[in-house]
Amino acid sequence: MTIALPWLVFGGIAVMLGGMGLLNAARNRKRREAYAEYSLIRGFTFEEKRPNGERRYADAFELFTAGHRRTWGYTISGTKNQAPFTAFEYRWVTGSGKSSHAHRIGGIVWERDTDSLPKFALSPEDWLSRVGQVFGMQDIDFDESPEFSRMYRLKGPNEPLIRKLFTNEIRRFFEATPKQQVAGGRRFLFWFRNGLMPPVDQLDEWLEQGDHVRRRFFTA
Repeated sequence: MTIALPWLVFGGIAVMLGGMGLLNAARNRKRREAYAEYSLIRGFTFEEKRPNGERRYADAFELFTAGHRRTWGYTISGTKNQAPFTAFEYRWVTGSGKSSHAHRIGGIVWERDTDSLPKFALSPEDWLSRVGQVFGMQDIDFDESPEFSRMYRLKGPNEPLIRKLFTNEIRRFFEATPKQQVAGGRRFLFWFRNGLMPPVDQLDEWLEQGDHVRRRFFTA
């Protein structure tokens, strides 16, 4: 009886893990089917995965060169407010072994014909970035927009062009819409959030929120 107890424990754990795996598979299948149906109804295109999809944008978006085991997953592409867009999920891993950590973002990328954007990244400013500034981490601040500078960290290799891009109107927009994450470079503009794309009952609103950001930088 005593000898059999560990096997019962291990067997129970195996059954539990197997059940969790089946549950996750069912959830993923349900999400995939929901995105496919949503795209069909709205005339968009749905892809379950886009192998190496990030490579095309690697020069413009630094997250696409971070880590390893990079995976471009669910993708919805189409046109909204006369502007072509691609919404996507992306995953990458940093570290290795027990120290590895998986990162996920859900985002939208827009493209236009001309290389007109300086490379930049805008993210909410937190205590870690404030500490980093003490040690020389870049953060482009605007004396005339202290609230924007307090709320966001803005960085990029060509500071004069980034300052020219971030007009007073754009800075006021981001002051009124906190915690945005935006990046750009060349022909591409990215708007993203940590985690997955939202469920289909929130997708229309999410796409519209992203398009509000797009219109600050691109016109249709």
